[in-house]
Amino acid sequence: MGKTPKSELMTVAETCRFLKIPQQTLYRHLQHRDIPAFKLGNKWRFVRSDLEQWIRDTQPRSPVNASAKVV
Repeated sequence: MGKTPKSELMTVAETCRFLKIPQQTLYRHLQHRDIPAFKLGNKWRFVRSDLEQWIRDTQPRSPVNASAKVV
């Protein structure tokens, strides 16, 4: 019962906790329209699965052993 559904709608506060960022940073992403979100009435809402995909899409692509020294 403690498991969160993948398609859960999240509020601004819940999204900040999920992403571990301050509200100011979240609102900056919203202002630049670079985070998946929509308005429900006058409140922003976020779909957890969309945020997870956004995180995967915005991660830099680097090899797993990028810090390993090549000789």
